[in-house]
Amino acid sequence: MSENPPNPPVPPFPPGQPGQPGQPGQPGQTAPGAPQPSDAFGRLLRSVTGRDWLASVLAAVGGWVAAYVVAAISLLLTVAVLAAGGSGSASVGSGSTGSTPDLGSGSTPDVQSLLSGVSVLLGTPAQLVALADLGRLHLSGSIGFLGSGSGALAVVPVLVLAAQVVLAVVLTRRIRSRDLGRTPIVLTAVLSGLVTTVLTNAAAGILAIRFPAVPGAAIDPVHAVGLGSILGAFVIGALAAVLARPSALLGRNVFAGRVLGTLRVAASQLTVLVVLVTVVVIVVALIGQPSWGAALPVLVGNVAVALTALGFLGGVGLSGFGSAGSTASVFGGAGGWTWLVVLLVVVTSVVAGLALAVRRNDRFRTTLDWVVTPVVWFALGLLLFVLGTGLVSYQATGVSAVSGTGSVGIALWTPLVFALWGGAIEAVARYLAPVLLPRLGGGVVLRTSRLVGADPRPAAAPVFPAPGSPAPGTSPVAGSPAPGTYPPAGSAAPGTYPPAGSAAPGTYSPAGSAAPGTYSPAGAAAPGAFPAPTADPTGAAWSATPGVGHPGQPAQPFVGGGAPAPAPMSPRAKKILVRSLIAGGAVVVVVIAGAVTTGVLRANVWGPAPTVKSYVQAIASGDADAAARLSEVPSDAAMLDTAVLKSAKDRPSDIRVGRVSTSGDSALATVSYTQDGKNRSGQVSLRRTGTSFLVKDEWRVTEPLAQTVTLTASEVLEGAPVTVGGKEIGEISDGRFTSLAYPGTYEVEVGGTKYFTGGTEQVSVGATSSGYVDFSPTATKALQQDAEQYVADLIDDCATKTDLSALSGCPWYGPYDADGAVRYDVTTMPEVEVEASASGTVMVQSTKDGVVEYDYTSYFGDKEHGEDSFDVNQYLKVEDGKLVSAY
Repeated sequence: MSENPPNPPVPPFPPGQPGQPGQPGQPGQTAPGAPQPSDAFGRLLRSVTGRDWLASVLAAVGGWVAAYVVAAISLLLTVAVLAAGGSGSASVGSGSTGSTPDLGSGSTPDVQSLLSGVSVLLGTPAQLVALADLGRLHLSGSIGFLGSGSGALAVVPVLVLAAQVVLAVVLTRRIRSRDLGRTPIVLTAVLSGLVTTVLTNAAAGILAIRFPAVPGAAIDPVHAVGLGSILGAFVIGALAAVLARPSALLGRNVFAGRVLGTLRVAASQLTVLVVLVTVVVIVVALIGQPSWGAALPVLVGNVAVALTALGFLGGVGLSGFGSAGSTASVFGGAGGWTWLVVLLVVVTSVVAGLALAVRRNDRFRTTLDWVVTPVVWFALGLLLFVLGTGLVSYQATGVSAVSGTGSVGIALWTPLVFALWGGAIEAVARYLAPVLLPRLGGGVVLRTSRLVGADPRPAAAPVFPAPGSPAPGTSPVAGSPAPGTYPPAGSAAPGTYPPAGSAAPGTYSPAGSAAPGTYSPAGAAAPGAFPAPTADPTGAAWSATPGVGHPGQPAQPFVGGGAPAPAPMSPRAKKILVRSLIAGGAVVVVVIAGAVTTGVLRANVWGPAPTVKSYVQAIASGDADAAARLSEVPSDAAMLDTAVLKSAKDRPSDIRVGRVSTSGDSALATVSYTQDGKNRSGQVSLRRTGTSFLVKDEWRVTEPLAQTVTLTASEVLEGAPVTVGGKEIGEISDGRFTSLAYPGTYEVEVGGTKYFTGGTEQVSVGATSSGYVDFSPTATKALQQDAEQYVADLIDDCATKTDLSALSGCPWYGPYDADGAVRYDVTTMPEVEVEASASGTVMVQSTKDGVVEYDYTSYFGDKEHGEDSFDVNQYLKVEDGKLVSAY
């Protein structure tokens, strides 16, 4: 026997009919039984209507336009805030010497400058859209002899991305057909992704930011196009199309439907948190911190995401850039007020757990839920990590090559914390919800169910009616009730179908008469729920298990006709419940209050800020010893002394501790204060030296709020003592004296030797002066006397000389015609004054000439007598403590 079945008989064709054997048929027609041509791809494309193709294109274009508009508005607001903050700081007048062309004077603007301005106005929003689609902003160029360099920035403007996704989802839901199958949805999603990536990257490439040519510098166009923007825009566009109706893509897969329900609840919680935090940030920025306003229009979404991550007990910080990373959390570095975000996260997590239980609408759970729920929250934590983290890289070559990479934003371990929160939310849905939801009332549960939807309800096994039995949803034959069908008249038990026509509100209704919010008969899917499959593909994993709190009983729903009214509680049970709730609430309050109190104490009492304030207040009060106990005093700190500090005038007052940045065990605090009637500021570095009782930190100032004072003097003051406030603090060595000094105005005295003294000068620290003073030597009375005596001795010595050749260095020259010895007699001594220069040179000059008489024998043998006046100009110096001639 042949393996192939015989061909069926072919009916005879009338003569001349197409397809008749031996007759030519019409084009495109073949005889029955002949092989049919296959056009699967064409049928696949034709399965999608023109409306759905158009919806996928319009949704992608509309999403990009929305993102572009939001980016442009954000940039305009940023410019407006900056302009408002800087108004009055600059002016343009007729005497301007800037390089900006004066359009009003008739000059022609540079075409390249105009094109560059246009590219900035139109191109910057396009680059923000590309960044939102996971692009990376590239900047490269070269500047003359400085070399060349490049940099890249990857940050997702959350507000821009949200606008793109939301509008794309809304347009898809409004335009696309509601009854599309899985394959058409995939096709339209692929088209939306392709349109999104083409539009995003083409706009970013064409509208790249271009700078005008500058001599000696070349800057390449700035754009955010790359592999990341191409793939990211495609994925975002496709996901937006899928998110319009994800349940249609999942079909009847019960497990996927329940995962999607968990994802919906988790996404709702995070959306509520981010929106609330965003509103708070905007209000705080506008009222409390106006300086933040310039960055908020573009980055407000990123700031809200980072604060939300802190509320989930995650971390935010800095890593890379060639240094150790620093991370802040609610436990340190983020400020005690962030515990309010933690409280908000706790409240929304409890609500999310209850909503998750309402969506499941039963009390049985499977072990797999302990994996699904944490994984879903971990995935959303990973999404927040991507949205709240910015990546920066740079490299430059020139005199020296530098490069670095780093990130700013949410810490890498934060998604793991989100997974732990998912486990806690699963515990709320599993254990707290069955106790609390029945007490909240049907109205609350029903409204919650309408918000979060309902999970698909699996069937343990297919149900086939027996021959002759009624179809599902109808009454069985009298006397043969089957589970899940109508019992005989008059025998309905609580929780089962009542007799026909006697269904009460809140119980199962007859087939076709189910009202919204009640259960329909078997096989009739409830509105908004997945239709139950005839066979559960995961029946082994999702089979009913004994209900929690009801051993041996089947699971009960929270909403619908199958949910019996809770039995009234006994007085003892009520008392236990009330006490348990009070105790649990007290524990929660104590834990939160303790956490908040600890955070406030660590920030305001045991943190670096209180240490800095105590330190500066000690300086203001003149207590250098107390300041020394709070700081590490360096070696060159002779002026950091209590006696010296108390003698200072204009010490700091009205002390205010500003921003404190903490990185591990190091901190840097900004301090502002009033000195000499003006506002001053400085920075103080601190180091954590220990932590007691796990929360009390001990900080110590490592770089004091002090300035270096430098005193210089000439060689004649070498070794002279330096005195401040009556206390000798050092001496001049190698022509100088240096020391750190706290803010204030000091009277510094430099002593001297027998002939010179440094005198007294004022030194201001922390004000506009540089803390540098040069001391000029001042002649003492001893110098005046000894210099006059030096000149007198010189004159007397010259008067004893008789040889004309021996008068070198004397104030007179003698007779020019003397032959032999000359006798001198100084009849009038000159009057002199002594002046000391800054270099220590002493000049003695006569203010009144002296008179000398002399007797001698001339060349002709005559006895001569003469008289002459003379003055004194002597330059002296101190050498080994004595005055000697400087020449």
